[in-house]
Amino acid sequence: MAEVGYPGEALTPRPDKFRGRLEMSRGRQAVVFLLLVAGYVVLGMAGLQMQSAQAGVTPVWPASGFAFAMVYWFGLRQVIALLPAMLTLGWVLGLPAQVAVAAALGSMLEAALPVALLHRLGVDPNLRQLRDALLFVVLGAVMGPLFSATLGSLAMHWFSVSSLDVLRLWLLWWLGNSLGLFLVGGLGLVAVAGRTRGLRSRSALSLLAAACIVALITLAGLLQVLHISSPLFILLLLPVFILVAQRGDQIGVLSLGVVAMAVMMGSAYWLPPESLRQSDLGILYLHVSLLWVVAFTGMMICSARQEVRMREQVSWLAHHDPLTRLPNRQAFMERLRGLLSDPVAERSARVLIYLDLDRFKDLNDAEGHQAGDRVMRDVSVLLAEEIRAGDQLARLGGDEFGVILDDCRLIDACSISENIRSAIEAYQYRGPQGTRRVEASVGLLELTPQHLSAEGVLHAAQTACKEAKRAGGNRVWVYSDAQSVDDR
Repeated sequence: MAEVGYPGEALTPRPDKFRGRLEMSRGRQAVVFLLLVAGYVVLGMAGLQMQSAQAGVTPVWPASGFAFAMVYWFGLRQVIALLPAMLTLGWVLGLPAQVAVAAALGSMLEAALPVALLHRLGVDPNLRQLRDALLFVVLGAVMGPLFSATLGSLAMHWFSVSSLDVLRLWLLWWLGNSLGLFLVGGLGLVAVAGRTRGLRSRSALSLLAAACIVALITLAGLLQVLHISSPLFILLLLPVFILVAQRGDQIGVLSLGVVAMAVMMGSAYWLPPESLRQSDLGILYLHVSLLWVVAFTGMMICSARQEVRMREQVSWLAHHDPLTRLPNRQAFMERLRGLLSDPVAERSARVLIYLDLDRFKDLNDAEGHQAGDRVMRDVSVLLAEEIRAGDQLARLGGDEFGVILDDCRLIDACSISENIRSAIEAYQYRGPQGTRRVEASVGLLELTPQHLSAEGVLHAAQTACKEAKRAGGNRVWVYSDAQSVDDR
């Protein structure tokens, strides 16, 4: 029995330019505006749990990623919501209004400019290709926070809000916003873009187990902060991220990063105050930086894996029929040309079969194209069962199939062809209009060293098939240069 190949998964073409904005009425835009303000404030307060005496500065700022994703999906006009959100946070923290406004302007640039550039460059928010993932990281997670860190740190330094020198303050601000935009913003992109793809229960359970492991490793790493016995403990997250990334699960990779970030924010309730000191940007901030590196590694591996898979699918589709999963006409002709040009193969007996279903159009018209597709799949399975493992089977187009029988005499090929014809004749399709039988006309051509053209031999086998149809169909016909001989 010949094997029938199947692709790993359906190919999703990459759009030339992805327009990520979701269309909304004015009422819904107002709701989104309020949600953006509220979400930014809540996530900002959550991130500020890791600040110390330097008010408003934290190495984890998930609000930046939330704002980025909301602006990406709901339009650049929503960026204005960051002004009242940042003013609210400034009021809660007791910051001067000028500092809050400067931080708000920086946050608006942080979200708006990367979103505009990503749209301009046609980045697919699924981030399934290395180009798209790298552009998101460079333009979003790296470049975007430069604006907020610069304006915010300069304003805090100018108004003497922070005791840190401006460079340390800038680095800390950039790190927090970069991590938040990378993990939360990236998850917001791929989760919404892939919302039509369901998560299988087995995948969900494995991802839950990975999340628990990540939470435990992150917690153990934070405990190392207390003893400073292994500042690189957080790198144990890397194998977990890589295992998830190997499955091509971008949502899973970013979700694990968010879990680790949430554990870090929660640790602020029990870590001693000295571990949160920002004057020396110590061990805790090394852990935060390493989480960025681990998540970046996982994302790049995941995107590379998906890109390879997509290329494999494109290559598979170029040589296979997507309906029957059989090799297509192009692949069949390449194989036929290779046999005809191989001097070693010339010494072996080979037979070419050309098969065409009889009155298949009548079935399509009566039962519909879905019924026709089902019959084509069933017939392809019947053909694969009747030929040998080394034989070449392909769908040549429509209801036509081709078979190359290697190392097979003509008399044996006639027997195989008759078995094929009988198996198809015995097949019954049961549909709403009743039971229908399917028949086939089969043309045979014995390949010889004199046959040099793949197109010529295929035409000859097709001619024999047409002769079988003219004789009434449902029969096997052998092609002869001198005359056509009915073998049935």
